[in-house]
Amino acid sequence: MKQCDFLIVGAGSAGSVLADRLSADGSRVLVLEAGGADDDFMVKVPALFAGMFQGANDWNYNSEPEPGLHGRRLYLPRGKMLGGCSSMNALIYMRGNRADYDGWANTLDAPEWSYDDVLPYFKRSENNADINDNYHGQDGGLHVTHDRWLSPHAAAFVDAAVSAGIERNDDFNGAQQDGAGLFQVTSHNGRRCSAADAFLRPAMERANVEVITGATVRRVVLDSNTAVGVEYVHGGQLHTAVADREVILSAGAYNSPKILMLSGIGPAAHLHEHGIDTIVDSPHVGQHLQDHPLTLLHWDTTSTETIGDLADPAHLDQWLADGTGKLTSNAAESAVLWRSDPSLDAPDFQMVFVPGYFWDHGFRRPSVNGLTIGLSYNGPTSTGSVTLRSADPDNAPRIVGNLLSQQSEVDAVLRAIGLAEEIAAQPALKTSFGERVNPGLGVGKAELAAWVRADTQHMYHPTSTCRIGNAEDGVVDSDLKVHGVDRLRVVDASIMPKIVSGNTNAPSIMIGEKGADLILGKNANSRAQSLAV
Repeated sequence: MKQCDFLIVGAGSAGSVLADRLSADGSRVLVLEAGGADDDFMVKVPALFAGMFQGANDWNYNSEPEPGLHGRRLYLPRGKMLGGCSSMNALIYMRGNRADYDGWANTLDAPEWSYDDVLPYFKRSENNADINDNYHGQDGGLHVTHDRWLSPHAAAFVDAAVSAGIERNDDFNGAQQDGAGLFQVTSHNGRRCSAADAFLRPAMERANVEVITGATVRRVVLDSNTAVGVEYVHGGQLHTAVADREVILSAGAYNSPKILMLSGIGPAAHLHEHGIDTIVDSPHVGQHLQDHPLTLLHWDTTSTETIGDLADPAHLDQWLADGTGKLTSNAAESAVLWRSDPSLDAPDFQMVFVPGYFWDHGFRRPSVNGLTIGLSYNGPTSTGSVTLRSADPDNAPRIVGNLLSQQSEVDAVLRAIGLAEEIAAQPALKTSFGERVNPGLGVGKAELAAWVRADTQHMYHPTSTCRIGNAEDGVVDSDLKVHGVDRLRVVDASIMPKIVSGNTNAPSIMIGEKGADLILGKNANSRAQSLAV
C-alpha cells in the first residue's frame, strides 16, 4: 500500500504543476499516471504531434453520434503519457480573454477567479523569451516563444488580415486579444516544452515525489464522505494508495468525471442505472461539456514553402543537427482573433493559418500542396456530457459534445467563412492562395451550412464537466473542493465554469498553479501583482 500526503491522479498539464508546487515544502506527493513515459521521439519534435494520434500515447476516445453534425462520431484524442495533452498538442500558448475570467468571477460563484486574480499564476509558470512586460513572466519553467520555422505565408496572412480591416496584434496574451498576429508556442531550442518538461521532471528530482506510470485509477476510496485514497491497477494487479491530506483528480474533462461517477459521486439516477451506490448525489458531474468546433477551409497553392514535405529526411537531419528547420514548426503559424458580432465581450473566432493541408486530424494527406485556414469557434453556447458506459472502469465513457447543435452557431461559422474568404483574396496572399478546394467554389448558402455540419471537427479543448459552482449548479466550489466530499478536489480544465476564448493548455497550467496555492492555503496576492488595466 502506497502512502503519501497528496495523491494526484493524472500527470498532465495541471497535475504536473501540482506535483512540483505541492512537493516543494517537503510534502510527500504520489502521482498516478495511466499512460507511460513521454520518451516517444514524436513528443519532442513539434511538427510531428499528429503522428501520435491513435497510438500508444493516446486515450483514443470517440464521441457518440453528434446530433448537430449529421450524426457523425468524432475522434477525440487525449494525451496518455507524462505531460498529458501538453505532450501531444500543437504547442499554442493562448490564455483566453479577460472577459472569460471576469465572467467566471461575476456570474458563477467563483469570486477569486477574475482576470486580475489569475494573471499572476499565468506569469508564475511562464518563461517568455520574447516579451518582457507586466503581462508575462520570465522566471517560470514553461518556455514560450515565437521562435520556430515559419513559412513566408505566416506574415503575409497577417498583412492580408490587416488589409481586410483587422487590427495588428503582436501579443494575443497582452493588453487585448483581438487582432491578427503570430502565435507564441511552448517550445525551447526547437523542441517541445511540455508540462512534464517544465514542472514534473524538476519535481521528480525530489526524494519526496513518486510518479507511477501505467497506473489506471478505478475509483476514489471513501470513508463515509471523506476521500482517503484511490484504488488503481498497475502491472495487472489491484493496489490501494492512501493520502493523509488530500486526493486530487487531474485526469481531464473526460476522465475526472468518469472517476467521480465510478466512486459514487454523480447523478444518482445515472449511477443507479449502472449498479453503483450513490455516495453523493451530484447531478452536474459530467454535464456542461464544451469544446471549440473547428471548421477547416483549404486552398490549392503552387508554393513549395509549406509543411507538405515533412517526411523529407533532410528535415530530420537538420533538426537532429541543430534543432532548426521545418520540424520545429507547430503547423499553426498565425491567427486572427475576431468577433463575429461586435457586441460580444470577447472574440468568438480564432482563425488559424496553417501552411499546408491539415484535414481530418491529419489522417487525410493530399498529394499536392495546399494551405489551410481553420475556424475555431471560441464562443459556443451548446453543451454536451460525459457519462458512464458501464460500471467497468476499463470501458471508455460515453461522450457527446453537441457541437453546433444551435443554428445560431452555424450562422456564426458562416460569417467567419466570409471573413476568411475576404482575407484569402487580399493582395498579400494573391501569389500563394489559389482556388478554394474545400469546400469547392459555387456552393450556395444552404449547401454551405450543410457542409459545415458535415465537415466540422473540434479543437481538442474539452472543459467544464466538473465545473465550479455552488452545490446546486456545480461540482466543485471556488476552492476546487468537491461538494459533499472532504479532502477531495478536482484541478484541471474540467473545473472551468465556461470554456475560455482560446486554447486550453495555458489555462490548465494556470489552474494547476492556483489550485496548488488553494490546497496549501497560500495567496498569490494577485490583485497587487497584476495590472491596473
